[in-house]
Amino acid sequence: MFLITKLITAMIFPPFIIIVLLVFGLIFSILNRKMLSRICTILSIVILYVVSIPYTAQKLQDSLVKEDNLSIEDYKQAQAIVVLGGGLRDSKELFAKLAVPQVSLERLRYTAYLYQQTGLPVLITGSSPNGNSEARVMARELETFFHTPTKWLEEHALTTIQNAQFTKEILDKEQINKIILVTNQWHMLRAKLLFERAGFEVLPASVGNGTTPESYDVNLMHFIPQAGAMASTMQGLKEWIGYWKEK
Repeated sequence: MFLITKLITAMIFPPFIIIVLLVFGLIFSILNRKMLSRICTILSIVILYVVSIPYTAQKLQDSLVKEDNLSIEDYKQAQAIVVLGGGLRDSKELFAKLAVPQVSLERLRYTAYLYQQTGLPVLITGSSPNGNSEARVMARELETFFHTPTKWLEEHALTTIQNAQFTKEILDKEQINKIILVTNQWHMLRAKLLFERAGFEVLPASVGNGTTPESYDVNLMHFIPQAGAMASTMQGLKEWIGYWKEK
């Protein structure tokens, strides 16, 4: 089911859908259906342009951000810190054959800070489709590089829904209901929804830049297509669709 979901997601988003439109445009051209061919071609170009400019990416990412506006004193009222896994990568570094990527590393850094400020116990949740434990690798790096212990490991969740459900099973045994939830700002809207649905009281601790300041001017480069902007736009679209599906 996990792989099927990933496949469907890839098929309905650019660049796959753009390729499909271009193929249909070519087919219609061969069949001498010029109007349909032009429509498919123009639509593919418009979609490609819109999703690949920084302006679209910025607005979409900003729309996902809900400012936490919480203080350390607020976080001290929680009972535990829960940090979500963000993937693994192969490592050529001497410390391990598997390591966490940038997304997870930023989450670990913030988790370490919150632990130092609050003293609350840490739970890490996440697994990889190939069977590796994201939680175990993250816990090792949290201890090695940030000198922060992990009290609980949840090593089976493959999705955010499972993160919430399996974490609830662990923390219910400890009578823990109020948590600090650590994940990236683009993921927090959906993650908070799912953890609250599982029965938690959630204090969000978002990792990221926050919303773009209004003082930042829009300039020409915001409308020049860039590969990085397309990746950011795709990430935002996936999160919104995932949120609406769960809502």
